[in-house]
This record gives sequence, structure tokens and C-alpha cells, in this order.
Amino acid sequence: MRRAPGRLQITDVRVERLQDITAEQARAEGVRNDPKVENMEVEGMIYGSKTLFEVLWCDINGEDSWDANPWVWVIEFKRVKP
Repeated sequence: MRRAPGRLQITDVRVERLQDITAEQARAEGVRNDPKVENMEVEGMIYGSKTLFEVLWCDINGEDSWDANPWVWVIEFKRVKP
């Protein structure tokens, strides 16, 4: 049987709470942080990939959206060569 054309293969689909995102998952979403300051604490605020993801999320979805901690779809995939 012929493989369907495509460039991505879905490897996992699940739901989880927004605030359960890990630093690794935040980086997979495209958030980048300087390794020198990853998890650095300044004035009680920990700066890392997860914190930067939170800032981006609130910028896109509104200030209270992070605190609402909605259920989100997590769709993992890998690239495949045609």
C-alpha cells in the first residue's frame, strides 16, 4: 500500500493543562532562551523557557489567559522524508 503524501507523521495526541508545559516543550514551541540565564532568578522571577512561553501566551491570548490554565491539545509529530 502506498504511503499518504505528507511531510509530518503524528506520533502522539493528548490533552493537558497549559501550565503543565515543560521547558523542553516550550522550546519545541519555538521559545528560545539563552542557556546562560536558563532558570536564573532575578527579583523573585525565574527566567527560563517556560516563563518566556507564558509571556508569549499572554501576549497572544490576553493577560488572564495563563491563569485560566485551560486544557490544550498536545500534538507531537516528526518530520518524514517523501
